[in-house]
Amino acid sequence: MAAETNSNVTTFSLIYLLIVFAFFMVLYIRGKKYKSMCDPLDKNDFMLKDLFGVGFAVLEIIKYQYGSAFDRRLRVKLRELYPIDYNDYYLRVYWAQSFTFLVIGIVFSGLLLNAIGILGIFLGIGLGAVLFYYSFKGLDERIEKRHLKIQLDMPDFTNKIIILSGAGLTIRDALIKISKEMSINTPLYQALDECVSAMDTGANETQAFMRLTDKCNTPAMRRFSSVILQNIKFGGAEVIRALTDIADEQWNERKNAAEKLTMEAETKLLYPMMLMLFSVVIVTIVPAVLSMM
Repeated sequence: MAAETNSNVTTFSLIYLLIVFAFFMVLYIRGKKYKSMCDPLDKNDFMLKDLFGVGFAVLEIIKYQYGSAFDRRLRVKLRELYPIDYNDYYLRVYWAQSFTFLVIGIVFSGLLLNAIGILGIFLGIGLGAVLFYYSFKGLDERIEKRHLKIQLDMPDFTNKIIILSGAGLTIRDALIKISKEMSINTPLYQALDECVSAMDTGANETQAFMRLTDKCNTPAMRRFSSVILQNIKFGGAEVIRALTDIADEQWNERKNAAEKLTMEAETKLLYPMMLMLFSVVIVTIVPAVLSMM
């Protein structure tokens, strides 16, 4: 009776594995037409990009419309990390990545079912669900790190605008001068270069600052841009005073950002120290236990 039960379980496991593998292969073959969308992706950011056709195929089958409130929030985040003209493209890529991870988890559930039994189905699908979630969570973490770097640069940037404006330069000329002189590879100054390039190709100051705010969507940049845009639209001599007040706030925010980065660095050092301590304990205790045995 027990042998018959084990035989039935084995048969079910093999059938389930064949079904999920066939499901994966159908999606993989169907997704080959999306190769041109996957090839331009950076391998460092999208390690499994060669399999993203699977996710694109799922999105095609379910006819996903990319119109939810979550998609709108996602578009705002993606505008910061990638060229604005490719916003919809990267939106589709992140969804394809997420569904690819989910399908891979389902495939693993078939392998784990054969290895450890029925629990393997839940572990495999659970793994896929976690990877699905983390593909978007990882985006949030990248945005948070980017915002910290912007917070560190904002006070100096604002002070340069104040000094150059006080010296008689227009906001446009001040931005161009800072962009040429500050060739720093940080998010703020990269966004500034894009802003100046947009003005060189015909965009006005309002459009350029809106682009800058999209690429550096932090509270400090939004306050800064609001003051500048009001000055461009209505004029007035109070802009320097308003920017000076904003700069004072930004210095405090920079201090908080620096403290947060310091705490993160200390946390990262903690894990290797714990690992070393664990290794020392093992090296010390194991010989003693073996000698007692």
